[in-house]
Amino acid sequence: MIGIGADDSAELLYQDLMRTEHAASNRSGLHTAIPRIQHINQTLDCDLETEIEDLIRELLNTPGTTTAPSLQ
Repeated sequence: MIGIGADDSAELLYQDLMRTEHAASNRSGLHTAIPRIQHINQTLDCDLETEIEDLIRELLNTPGTTTAPSLQ
């Protein structure tokens, strides 16, 4: 999280965070990270990288997924 604190627009850091939260079975952390990166990109008026969109879909479509933030 230190890296995100230093550069909250670095999608690579969010990619790592989302993978870490998913690996730890921390659905709450995953559902916190996704809206954060979406909000930052909206604020910067830019789209998510395709790789990040694909990762979000992959992580949210694993068994046990509950209500999830939607991709915009």
